[in-house]
Amino acid sequence: MKKAGLVIVCILVLATLAINIPNITAQAKWYAFERHKDVETVTKTVTLHDLADMLHDQRALAGELQDSSTYSLIGDQVRKGLDEASRHEVFLQQHDDIDSIKIRLPITSYKDKKKAIEFISGEGEVVETYRKE
Repeated sequence: MKKAGLVIVCILVLATLAINIPNITAQAKWYAFERHKDVETVTKTVTLHDLADMLHDQRALAGELQDSSTYSLIGDQVRKGLDEASRHEVFLQQHDDIDSIKIRLPITSYKDKKKAIEFISGEGEVVETYRKE
């Protein structure tokens, strides 16, 4: 009788572990990301078109990572950086008289055996604006 109970408990534990494997791997990858990421500040002069291209690429990366069970938590971070940086795109869209902006952006990069990830990780700071002549 005790063996049957022990077998059932073991099966339940294994089933629980099997169900949580995606969460466990995502947490492990998040831990590695937090420990090994490199964040640097880059200053660029960008037009609305340049910024839109950068954000489009980051949007695609965020979607790819969020759809992955292993990189989903990193994908959430990429999406957060995208949301913050997109404020500058909205600013440029609303001000037709501005040709480009010089901006300081935090860029996070991370590389493991399977993937290299680089993305804008925050809103950044507008240093200068250049008006159309």
